[in-house]
Amino acid sequence: MLTSDTLLNDRYYLQQLLNSSPARQTWLARDNTTQIQVIVKLLALGGAVQWDELKLFEREAQILQQLDHPRVPKYYDYFSLDDRSLWFALVQQYIPGQSLKQKLDCGQPLSLQQVQRTLEDVLEILQYLHRLHPPILHRDIKPSNLLWGEDNRVYLLDFGAVQVRPPAAAATFTVVGTYGYTPLEQYGGQSVPASDLYSLGATAIHLLTGVAPSELAKDDFRLQFRDRLAAGTDERFIAWLEKLTEPSPQKRFSSAKEALESLQHKSTVTPSVAQPARGRLSRLLKTSEQLTIEIPSRFEIECIKPFQRSFGSLFRSMGGGLRSKEKVQKALGWGILTVAGICTLVSFTGLASALVGLVLLPFSLLPYLALLWLILSLRGSTYFQRTQVSFNRNVFEIRHNAPGGRVERGELAQIEEVYLTKWRDRTGQPHHGISIATQTKRKILFFAAQRDRQFLFGQYLSEYELHWLAGEIQDWLNAIRFSKP
Repeated sequence: MLTSDTLLNDRYYLQQLLNSSPARQTWLARDNTTQIQVIVKLLALGGAVQWDELKLFEREAQILQQLDHPRVPKYYDYFSLDDRSLWFALVQQYIPGQSLKQKLDCGQPLSLQQVQRTLEDVLEILQYLHRLHPPILHRDIKPSNLLWGEDNRVYLLDFGAVQVRPPAAAATFTVVGTYGYTPLEQYGGQSVPASDLYSLGATAIHLLTGVAPSELAKDDFRLQFRDRLAAGTDERFIAWLEKLTEPSPQKRFSSAKEALESLQHKSTVTPSVAQPARGRLSRLLKTSEQLTIEIPSRFEIECIKPFQRSFGSLFRSMGGGLRSKEKVQKALGWGILTVAGICTLVSFTGLASALVGLVLLPFSLLPYLALLWLILSLRGSTYFQRTQVSFNRNVFEIRHNAPGGRVERGELAQIEEVYLTKWRDRTGQPHHGISIATQTKRKILFFAAQRDRQFLFGQYLSEYELHWLAGEIQDWLNAIRFSKP
């Protein structure tokens, strides 16, 4: 029987029982070697405890050994002991503070500023976890696993439910998470980084409303919480929470970094983005091995595409007017006769005109050349430049197809983030674009150097289409990273 002052592994004195169940105990203890306080988590094997629970417990110990983040508890020790039952013990850093669940249970509601601070701190931790190779998914973010430290920073606890690699096809898996905070895809064993974002959003809603997400009404699986928020809550923040808790992972923020930047108002929260329909300008080809995006030139976007849309609308309206078969046949007949008459007239005058035209050809081209020079001087040499962005499992390439066009390349493993950014052209006009941020680490003599690069493209597409493309790229990258052995 474990009691206070029990010495475990000839090193750890148990001081205070913090949490207990028949098979699990959490103790505040003192390390007799270092004389610091630690947390000892104990799991008893047998009875209600199955092997799956032991595997999750061991996985937590393994993961904590790998992590190095100031707001994640440090790993200290792992061992087993035999005291009537076979116990397994995980020793980790003690962080003074109070869990957010304890604050809720004690009737200590968090202010909007405290909730936003919580979100920022946890999103920074998730950026770190999701950037690891392979990414680490927490899969059980909820108030009891978030600690408000005495330093007024928020810490992420309990890594027993983490996922490092997705389950193989047709493989069995253990469902982890807590009802209400867990997104739908996680119940099917299809967790992705956006799954952690959903859990964080549901947690924030609980902190703001005082109502557990499992008790909130749902409309098409969306949490209905607007009517429970304090009057005057910022509409942009509400829209941000709604995007974070979208039922479909594809409609949430593409990454923790994008969510954090949007929360801090570095970018605008936009509605969940479905695939653009008739107004889409880019072309996307996606397979499990390759992703290719073809973006037309600015000339095509500003001149050709509007022309095509206008004539398309005209022809559709004409098609609606020519309802009868007889009218269609009559229109075609008159058209053929007109073309035949023009061709006959040209055949008689063509020879003489050809001789004159040959002499005047250089002069007739002058207005067009002048127009081309004017366009290039006003719009820049990239006005007719098409862009092709391609990814495979190892590298990505941005090819600017124009005279003097350049090719930019990078490695897939170096990609840190894909997000929307803003920039201004030579005239000061603001534009949106997609930025691929990479980070390269290398050694120069005895020093470690780090090089950050930004790859920018899609500057003249609509913001809606850019959001859609960024989401498609991030989803494809996540699928590639999680499919790697």
